[in-house]
Order: sequence, then C-alpha cells, then structure tokens
Amino acid sequence: MIRGFLSDVLAKWKRFRWQGLVKVWAVFMVIALVLLVESLGLHYGATRFDITYLDRDKAIPAANAIAGEKATNLLVVDSSQEGVSDAEAMLDQILLDMKVPTTTVDVADENAEFPALNHYGTIVVAMPNLDRLGEHVLQIMQWAKKGGGVMFAMTPEKTGYLDVIGPQIGIESSTYEYVATEGITPSEDFMLGGG
Repeated sequence: MIRGFLSDVLAKWKRFRWQGLVKVWAVFMVIALVLLVESLGLHYGATRFDITYLDRDKAIPAANAIAGEKATNLLVVDSSQEGVSDAEAMLDQILLDMKVPTTTVDVADENAEFPALNHYGTIVVAMPNLDRLGEHVLQIMQWAKKGGGVMFAMTPEKTGYLDVIGPQIGIESSTYEYVATEGITPSEDFMLGGG
C-alpha cells in the first residue's frame, strides 16, 4: 500500500509541469533555513559609552577662553556702508564661537590705524565697496599672494579697486548691475563624494 502510494506520487511528480520552479523554491527555502539557524547563534549588543559632561560651573565661556590670546584674524569693516554693522555683529559672534582671536579695524574711523598684516594669519573683509580701503586692498592682495588667507564676507560692488583685484580672486568679468540667475549647477568636483 505504501509502495503504491509512493509510485503514484512519483508518477504525478513526473507529469507535474512546474518541477523546475519547485526546485528553485526548495533551494531558496534551504538557504533561508541555513541563514535562520546561523542568525540564532549570533547575539548583537551595543557597547555602553559613558559620556561625562563638564559641570556648568567649570565650563569656560568662549570670550574668556580667547581673552589674552594674540589676535590671529583681522576683521576689516566700514561702518559707514549700509549693512556692514549687521554683518560685523554676525561675524563677531561667529568668530567668538569659533574661538578665533580677532582684531577689528573700522576704516570709517579717521583715527583708526591700519595694522601690519604680517601679524595675522587670516583677514575677513566685511564691506561691499572696497574703495574705502584704498591702497590697503593692494597690500591685502600682496599679503594673500604670500600665503595669507582672505575672505570677502560681503559681495563686493564693482569699483575700480575690484577691477584691479578681481582676476586674483576669481572674478572674470563684472558689471554695475546685479544679474538674476536661473540656478546654480556645481562642478563635478565641487564637494567630496558629490559626483
């Protein structure tokens, strides 16, 4: 009886149309079973990290941290120009948060003396019209050519001095009017991993 049953099942199997599909399904089930058995033996756990924070009464404010430090950055502003005071306040806070000791020079002040640039590693120019800087613009560019770092924090307006230094800071052409752009497409190597 059992022999008849087995031969009947075997005959039906030989006539079964989807034998190949069942074999593939059986292989996937065996793989799933092996992975299940393997994963049962693995136990994942997280390492416990103890992070100790500095007590509030022991924390040093940024202003105190850079107090007495020699200034490594020069911030050049012209408070008589529109929007410069707001930019100066923002840059002061950013430089303080970054703990960068900074000296600020306001060229609108007639009594202000422009310092020697070789005492600084970086210069931030926060003014749109560079004409107030006069010959100091050329000094800054010569200093930058020797290895100093310059950042123009505000978009420079087209002036005679900008025309002179423009090619040195990557400006190929400029006009007196602003141009509305449709969009920006960064170059392939604009950002690491960006593609």
